[in-house]
Amino acid sequence: MNSKILSCLVVLSLLITGCISEFNANLPSDGNQILIVEGNIIGNSDAIFYLSKNFPLNSGAAPAESFDVEAKLTVIGSNGYKSPPAKSLKKGEYQIAIGELYDDVKYALQIEYDGNIYQSAFSNPIHTPGIDSVSWAQPEKFGDISFYISTYDNTKGAKFFMWDYTEIWEVEAIFPTTVFYDLTNNNYYVIDPPPYRYCWKNARSVSLLTASTESLVENKIINRQLYQISPKDERFSILYCVTVSQIAVSKSAYDYFQNKKTLNEEMGGLFAPQPSELRGNIICTTEPSKKAMGYVEVVKNTTQKRIFIERAQITRPPNYDGCNWMEYRDVLAYLVEKKISFSDYYRMGFRPVGDRNMEYYPKIIPFGWALESCTSCVINGAEKKRPDFWPNNHY
Repeated sequence: MNSKILSCLVVLSLLITGCISEFNANLPSDGNQILIVEGNIIGNSDAIFYLSKNFPLNSGAAPAESFDVEAKLTVIGSNGYKSPPAKSLKKGEYQIAIGELYDDVKYALQIEYDGNIYQSAFSNPIHTPGIDSVSWAQPEKFGDISFYISTYDNTKGAKFFMWDYTEIWEVEAIFPTTVFYDLTNNNYYVIDPPPYRYCWKNARSVSLLTASTESLVENKIINRQLYQISPKDERFSILYCVTVSQIAVSKSAYDYFQNKKTLNEEMGGLFAPQPSELRGNIICTTEPSKKAMGYVEVVKNTTQKRIFIERAQITRPPNYDGCNWMEYRDVLAYLVEKKISFSDYYRMGFRPVGDRNMEYYPKIIPFGWALESCTSCVINGAEKKRPDFWPNNHY
């Protein structure tokens, strides 16, 4: 492999998805691919691990075959413990059901891949303290909303922290409807209440979030900013929820992820860390000359905190949604003018709007028509499944 080819890392939860620049990298010159491992052994959890292979910079975006990694994964313990084998969720993504981790036992991830065995370093589980608070602030009218975390460990055992978060937000169809058009039979029918009025979207953090109290007088992190969002974002159109997860890690893990974060942010820069510096704690036990990248930490537990923000709690500028609707009689006139049918109009992406128009009773006729994206909440990637913890009285 040419020394000018960057072995692109697939980072924690597939963090690297942006632009990539070329720089000199200390990589194998024999063309061998490097196994990249991401994930942590976490007690009492369905831990997720991501496996991938490096790819040449001139590939552009990560080729699909980079994630085509078929392997057998298990968690092993110094006391003879062996977890159930990992379940393959999709290309390169594996899930392992992990039970309780004991303080006096060391654990490691074992990977059987391509005829070899790779293994992370054995280590004792690290206890994660509770999150003191997750908070938010909007200092200026119509300004960005910032999210913060505070945590501490009275035992002084945990000094290095990592976070990720999951967002869920509710969306509403601009023009909810109870009248629908049957393209096959060319007639209208009613479903009440409107089935596609409310939906939910979700997202996971894509940034590497770390902090340390090593240089602080007190073992406390106070109001460490996690991220910002514009109030114009649809996340705040009805109700927004974020769940922050925290784990404590070792100094070596913290240093590894800090280096990786620097690599992500300064890739191609003069002082960017070489990939050889990011080998982590994974080795090939059957053929030591084979390279692997990644760091698997052993964590006894995670801690979480969840908060909600209602639309009325922030200042949000007016936002034009681009949706308009046309009254039924005007639609009818338009179709006559264009010499097209309702079926044609439907195929053009338009749908009925509103409730049954009683002016045409007993016929089932809608009040009007609008673009499908304005009448259904499921069109833009949302789902109808309501989260179990979602409040019922926020309207």
